[in-house]
Amino acid sequence: MVANLQAELLRRIRARDGLSRTDLARDMGLAPSTVGIYVDRLVDQGFLRESKSGERDSGRPPTLLSPNAQGGRFIGVDFEARNLFAVAVDFSQNPLRRFHDILAPGESVPNILRQIERAVETVAAGDQRPILGLGVGVPGVIDHAQGVALRYKHIPGWANVPLVRHLSDRFGVPVYLENNIRTMALAELWFGQGRAVSNFICLGVRSGVGAGIIVNGQIYRGANNRAGEIGEWPSFAPGWKAVAGDRNIARLEELASFRSVGPRLAHAGSGAPASLRVPGAETQLEVLLQAARTGDAEVLGILDRTAGAFGLALNQLQCAFDPEKIILAGLFTAFGDLFRSRLEAKLQAFAPTIGGPVVVNSELGDYNGALGAAALGVHAWRPALS
Repeated sequence: MVANLQAELLRRIRARDGLSRTDLARDMGLAPSTVGIYVDRLVDQGFLRESKSGERDSGRPPTLLSPNAQGGRFIGVDFEARNLFAVAVDFSQNPLRRFHDILAPGESVPNILRQIERAVETVAAGDQRPILGLGVGVPGVIDHAQGVALRYKHIPGWANVPLVRHLSDRFGVPVYLENNIRTMALAELWFGQGRAVSNFICLGVRSGVGAGIIVNGQIYRGANNRAGEIGEWPSFAPGWKAVAGDRNIARLEELASFRSVGPRLAHAGSGAPASLRVPGAETQLEVLLQAARTGDAEVLGILDRTAGAFGLALNQLQCAFDPEKIILAGLFTAFGDLFRSRLEAKLQAFAPTIGGPVVVNSELGDYNGALGAAALGVHAWRPALS
C-alpha cells in the first residue's frame, strides 16, 4: 500500500509542472503531515527535488516538487515485423538516447531477442544513472499478467515467448509488457495528441493494423488482452478482391495495412509510376509519397479505398466507445493531410447523424511506441521501501 501511494504521489507530481506539498495533500485527500513523510522519503532517496517558485508577488514563495532527473532511467523498446525502436528517458521522462534497428524478413525468435538486448544495451551505454525499469511494446496478442507474448503472425515462430522473464533475468530490473499499439496510445496520452483527452482511439498502421483504446484516461485491454485487435475485422471494399469468400469483403489487414497496400501499388495500372508497376516489388514509401503529391490518380484512388476500409472500422469503434478524438499513428501519417482528410471524410460518411470525432495525425514520429513503452515503465515502477 505504501509503495502504491508513493507511486501515485509521483504520478501526480509528473502530471503537473511543479506542485507544492500543500497542493499535493489536497489533491490526494491526505493530511499534510502524511504527505510530508512520503515526500521526505522520496527526496532522501533522490527521486524528488524541491525548488522555490519565483511567481508569488508577496510573502514567502512556495516550495515546489518535481521529479529529479538524476533519480534513474527507464528504457522503452517497441518492435514489429520489420523495425525495432528503443529509447532511454530520465526520471523526469526526458528522452536521453534512441536507437533503430531493422529486423530481417523471417528472422528467428532467438535472434530477435538478441536484437532487443542489443538495443537496450545501446541506449543504456554511457550513463551511470541506474536503470529502474524496462517497458516493451510487443506486436500481437500478449498475456499481460504472465508477461508472455502469445502470438504474432508476421514473425515466424513468435508464440508463447516468456519475454518478461527473459529480459528481467538478463538486465536485473522490472520489465513491463504491453501490446505495441497500446504503447503508441500511451505515448499520445502522456506526451502527444491525447494529452488532456479522457477518451480516444489511436489507430496504429504498420505491418499490421491495431487500435489502442483509451477509456477514462486508462488503457483498455479487454477480458483476454485482445481489445483493439482489429486487423481481423471484416471490411467492405468494393472493387478489391478478397483472399477468399465474397470478393467485396476482406479482413481489414488485407485491405489497409501498409504490408497490403504496397503490393496493390506495385500492381497498379498504367497510370502509376513505373517503379510501382514492377510485379512483386515492395513499394518504397518515398516513391508512394511523391506519386500522391503529384496527383497520380491510381495512387490516390488506392488511398481513397484504404481510407474507406479504415473509416468503416473506425465507425464501429466510435459506436462502441464514443471517443473524443481518433489519432492516426504509423506509416500513413507520412502523407499528412492527403490521407488524414480522406480518412476523416470516410468516417464522417459512415458516422451517425451526430457526426464522427475529429481525426488527427500523431506528431511523435517513429519512436512513439518506444517512448510510450518507456513511460509505461515510469508509471508502473514502484519505489523500494527503505
